[in-house]
Amino acid sequence: MSLEEKKSPETLENTNETQDPKSSLLGNIDLEKILGESGYDYYQENKQKVNTIGIVLILVIVGLLGYNLIWKNMIVLPKEKKSIEELWRAESKAFDFNDWSTAINGDSLGLFSGFESISEEYSGYASGDIATYNLGISHLNNGDYDNAIEMLKKVSFDDELLGTIAIGAIGDAYMQNGSVSDAFTYYEKAYKRRDNELTSPIYMMKAAFCLEIEEKYDEAIKIYETLYLKYPNSTLSLKAEKYMESLKLGAPVYATSKDISK
Repeated sequence: MSLEEKKSPETLENTNETQDPKSSLLGNIDLEKILGESGYDYYQENKQKVNTIGIVLILVIVGLLGYNLIWKNMIVLPKEKKSIEELWRAESKAFDFNDWSTAINGDSLGLFSGFESISEEYSGYASGDIATYNLGISHLNNGDYDNAIEMLKKVSFDDELLGTIAIGAIGDAYMQNGSVSDAFTYYEKAYKRRDNELTSPIYMMKAAFCLEIEEKYDEAIKIYETLYLKYPNSTLSLKAEKYMESLKLGAPVYATSKDISK
């Protein structure tokens, strides 16, 4: 008896049985029941396209999980924490002791890093942006106005105060360099950036000062008038009103560069 003859009718029947298309890779899941007749028909007609989209979605989800669980929690956050720990030492030297050189370059013994190396090492991190801002402020206070401008132009903060102060500090650096027109441009940007009683009056006064130096008295008067009318509770409101009245009488409060040279 041959091998074929030894097979039972049941075996032969099972051999000729075709595979249920509803199983395959999905096991015994009844897709027709889950998707409905129309959905199942669509799947059968566009199986390759649907499977490709499904694989892409799975890869995206896995990628997001990997970012949050591995990249963010195991790499980004620990580095952010380390950078903050390094940052406060340099900030202490800068703002507690006004030791701007040490704050910029770090401790001479190598005990801690300065703003310059922190801003480079942690570029792209929040602490790196803060370090760059602090570096610009340190250069400004250290009399290195060109580097102050360069560093402060690199940062961009969305908050109401720090972002405005960074712009205003660029104006201060230009002013110290004798570039009155450039200083006015940044003071104007600073006071127009966000409307608040803390920073707006400060930079309006500085902008008006620039206009006085350039003998643009009518424009300076407008800024003083806007200040005392718009921010009556500001400590600079009364001063702005006084300077405005003085200018109207033809007596600038600030001495111009022309007066100083005389």
